[in-house]
Amino acid sequence: MAVNFEYNGVTYKNAIELTRAMPLLTSVMVGYYDGAEVLLANAGALCYDTVQVAHDPETLQPNKIGKRITTHCRDSHHNTVIEHGAATFVKKVPIFVARQDLRARHASFDERSLRYCRATDGSLTYFIPHYYSDRFIQSADEKGLSHYADELRLQRDEWIEDHERAIQRYSRYTDDELNGMWDALGLNPERVRETQRSRLPVGINTVYMDTRNLWSWIHHSEKRLCLRAQDEIRRLRRQEVNQLAKVFPTVFGDVNMPCYMAGGCPEAKKCGLIQLDETGKWALPYLKRKNSTK
Repeated sequence: MAVNFEYNGVTYKNAIELTRAMPLLTSVMVGYYDGAEVLLANAGALCYDTVQVAHDPETLQPNKIGKRITTHCRDSHHNTVIEHGAATFVKKVPIFVARQDLRARHASFDERSLRYCRATDGSLTYFIPHYYSDRFIQSADEKGLSHYADELRLQRDEWIEDHERAIQRYSRYTDDELNGMWDALGLNPERVRETQRSRLPVGINTVYMDTRNLWSWIHHSEKRLCLRAQDEIRRLRRQEVNQLAKVFPTVFGDVNMPCYMAGGCPEAKKCGLIQLDETGKWALPYLKRKNSTK
């Protein structure tokens, strides 16, 4: 398995140093099953006794039978073939984004523990919505909506105050200096730290490692690339798909929003932003691409 702790052209010694350099709302691929696409092609070929599949990357070139078998298995939801590959990401995201990953199928997680780790090193940061940014507020002023801009500034100050206070108090009540008090009261300091985590809002960052087979990455990516998904979650999925497509171009080269894939739009309430073909309810760009390859 290939392992690489790199971000923005800089290679770090380990995942801890990497996460310290990563900005919030970032997902970085740190490991993947090298040669997985050849393995996938052979797994599919094994099902059908297709002996023409080669044992090297040439089998995945355009128009080669290995590529056709792999994409056929993916598009027909022959999931087990795609599950023979795997990839690992390290993520630094707000807790409310991390919770979406709990809905993934066949995923393994390891998260930074606030039971054993301290917040006094400044590693606890927090998410601020884009509509509290100076640029967004200034645009409201320029549109003649100064009264709304002032309200946004007030809300932003309260947002920052709430998070800073939560971090400050969490850090205070989990400090080692209070261990003597907890011991005298018959309390385990580690247990106290466990409960004090409840002070932290869901906008506080967390860091964790996420490993899944390739089918699980496809399934969750398609669901959260939909324009009706929460913006922050969709942005994270787009980062992941872009990285997966570089390593696994056959499997992820055209993974996109569900309306661009063969299943069409699964939502009862449409986003209203994507034009769909009335006969199949597929996104029109997808139909054009399919027709151009015939």
